[in-house]
Amino acid sequence: MRLLIGNQHQDFIPIKTFRARYDLADDFSLALFEPKDYNGLGHIDEAGSELNMVRQSVLEAIPNDLSLKGWIEFLPELSRLFQNKLDEINPQINLKSIEIEYAVSGFHDVCQSLIYAMIRAMAANEPLPSFEDVYQQWLDSSVKISNTVHHYAYTDELWPIQIVNNAYGRCGMIIWTNETTHYVYDNTVACPAEGFVQILLKDVSARILQAKAEPT
Repeated sequence: MRLLIGNQHQDFIPIKTFRARYDLADDFSLALFEPKDYNGLGHIDEAGSELNMVRQSVLEAIPNDLSLKGWIEFLPELSRLFQNKLDEINPQINLKSIEIEYAVSGFHDVCQSLIYAMIRAMAANEPLPSFEDVYQQWLDSSVKISNTVHHYAYTDELWPIQIVNNAYGRCGMIIWTNETTHYVYDNTVACPAEGFVQILLKDVSARILQAKAEPT
């Protein structure tokens, strides 16, 4: 994982790599410092077929040969469809209303950012943006560092630790050891739908990137 921290992109190493480097126990994780309350939380582990139906419904609803102007007009409708389909399968995944609204908002924001980035690129006669760049910018814009500073006693050191959050929840830690600063990726308490949303956005963005500047 790569995120913008303090105006500079940082590459996060997996939590398992960090534990191995310092010979830490398996319970050394983000949850050790900020446990997650799983009571009443949604789950998607056994909802693969339902999520695939949502993805197919969204993709099949996209008209062929939409212009960028057409995408601007169509995107709110597509976002509403995404929300309706999530509502339909919610008895199986048990998401809270605010979680569905947040997922739909993120879907809309990334697609809209890509559309406007394409418009700017075409106006300036520049190469089209990639989905990966637009998605990274959106993810970077959602980064927040927890104000709370935790401490972990390691041999004769005391490591200050802060939790990193992005659009999908708590996703990592900044750990200051005596030798250096580590950026550690740990998504075990983040939103489990991250992979699904990212794949859906990539699929929809591929269709957006086919749009022409002129209206159809």
